Amino acid sequence: MKRLLASAAATALALGGLLVATAAPASAHTPDVTADCTTLSVKLWAYSKKSNELTVTVDGKEVESTTFERQLTRSYDLDPTQDHTWTVSVDASDGRQYDYEQSGSTRACETPDAPVQVGVYVYPKLDRTKDAAWENSGPQKIVTSAEIAAPEKPWDKAWVVQPLDLDDVREVARAIQPGVDTAELCTAWAVQQDLVDLPGGLDDLPTDIRYSPDGKHLGEFPEGTLVAWDHQDLADLLPEGACDTPRPGAPAQPVQEEVDVLVTPDVPTAVEVCGTELTEQNLPAESEDVRYTLTEEGVVAEPKDAEATFSLETEGLGYLVTEDGRFALFPLEDLLPSDEACALVPGEIGAVCQGDVPYLGYEIGLPEGVTVDSETPLTITFLHPNGGEDYVVTDQPLSGTLLWPGASAEEPKQWPGFVRNEDGSYTETDGNYAWTRDGALVLFEVNPSYSTVVEYPPATSACANPPVAPVAVEDVAGPEEPTGPALATTGATVAGAAAFAALLVGGGALVLWLRRRAQA
Repeated sequence: MKRLLASAAATALALGGLLVATAAPASAHTPDVTADCTTLSVKLWAYSKKSNELTVTVDGKEVESTTFERQLTRSYDLDPTQDHTWTVSVDASDGRQYDYEQSGSTRACETPDAPVQVGVYVYPKLDRTKDAAWENSGPQKIVTSAEIAAPEKPWDKAWVVQPLDLDDVREVARAIQPGVDTAELCTAWAVQQDLVDLPGGLDDLPTDIRYSPDGKHLGEFPEGTLVAWDHQDLADLLPEGACDTPRPGAPAQPVQEEVDVLVTPDVPTAVEVCGTELTEQNLPAESEDVRYTLTEEGVVAEPKDAEATFSLETEGLGYLVTEDGRFALFPLEDLLPSDEACALVPGEIGAVCQGDVPYLGYEIGLPEGVTVDSETPLTITFLHPNGGEDYVVTDQPLSGTLLWPGASAEEPKQWPGFVRNEDGSYTETDGNYAWTRDGALVLFEVNPSYSTVVEYPPATSACANPPVAPVAVEDVAGPEEPTGPALATTGATVAGAAAFAALLVGGGALVLWLRRRAQA
């Protein structure tokens, strides 16, 4: 009889162990990889708390190899002018069946054919013995123009137009000084070339420009549209041989002794408040030696003396100096607060229950220096893990509670992943925001932003599911919500757990019955 009892107990335990062994782990590994011509984005969440490994390669070169717990979000910049191939591999710590690898390729971004303009202006120099420069320019008239693709590095000046047509130049110059001849053009005239980004294209280019010492210039471009510029002697831009014959009886030009004139610019004032743009107020005060201009790329410094160049100290201040030493750019990104400095400050964030209804509870602080002009500046987004439509709620306060997607606090009450039937029962569904039950990535945005994974209340919570067991588990649609691919069902089901409990109870009853029979 003892052998019989032992055999029965072993059978019950073995069957129970079999159910436990075959139950799926309660983990929803969710990789999301997207790529376009500028960025490769990797989002991983709902992984094991142990160390998982991520490896990313671009064009056959490993760009990152790291470990993570639970979730990880990364983005990698791609050269938009080139095609790329990439591979993302995840080695999950809780089994090979959860390993993941995806490869793909991207095409170079399409570049508009004519997004910016070049205007070429000729002018008589105020002092023919000095180099071409803004302060040394008389009245300017446009001689030609062109639309080109935006250059990647405007200050390399590869966009400069040359040579100019001599007949066109002579006709325009004589509209400024009637009777001017070629020899005069070759010795006393210059050219200004401007690279601009004008909303109306070539039609917005002024035909006449004039420098004024008091700053009231004629034909100025709208603020923020001037990208780069260059001044050159006209003789350097005319066809070869056009200036070989000097004007009869013209006096010889005095030989100028070359003297290095070096200037050092001041550093612009950095923006300290997140979300604030750089303005003219951030420019250094114009000095006797240097003037400053705000452009889309940053602050450009230029010596007023046409013979001056920037000193070696200039690069140490953070400027990027052109090869000829005539221009220095202080990059815009070095004057604005970093993304890290402008990130929202998270407080306590998590799922909370109010009665039998699930909510998102949150506290968000603003980074130092950031102010808002509204009591409800926050946008909260539940990000769909598989590319479906996100759940977005705007105009929220910086702290409070938000009804969980798919839930309803009013009758008839609802819970995400369930649909209420006409008889009052509930049926489990892949709709009604069921995807938020497996660890939802929630994004908080004001101007700066913060994101984190928020776990739905556990199954033991009173607000996780309907108050009574569902009558069925079917693939039925829930209340209306944006459509998108649903997550695969993972983890042991409620039905499986119930079966396991019933088996243990049955096994115990069998052992008790056999013991009483033996005693009898």
